[in-house]
Amino acid sequence: MEIRPEDVEVLIRHPFGDLWPTLAEWMERGPGPRTALRPVAARSRLTGEALPLSVIPLRYRNDGASLAAIARGEFTDPWAG
Repeated sequence: MEIRPEDVEVLIRHPFGDLWPTLAEWMERGPGPRTALRPVAARSRLTGEALPLSVIPLRYRNDGASLAAIARGEFTDPWAG
């Protein structure tokens, strides 16, 4: 079963408050100037059911594994200026 990015919400813990953008929005915009921001949870936008972080493609997780893969050249930084 394929999950559409529009149907997934990701939790972004932000100093000014938590955000739940869709995965599609996160994939498009990323962390912006706060480069340390990353998704810490995911849920179905349709049911509210918790989803594993693996629904977020590695390239867009902005975590240690993702940044290491980018550094190794496995894929490009999706938000590089």
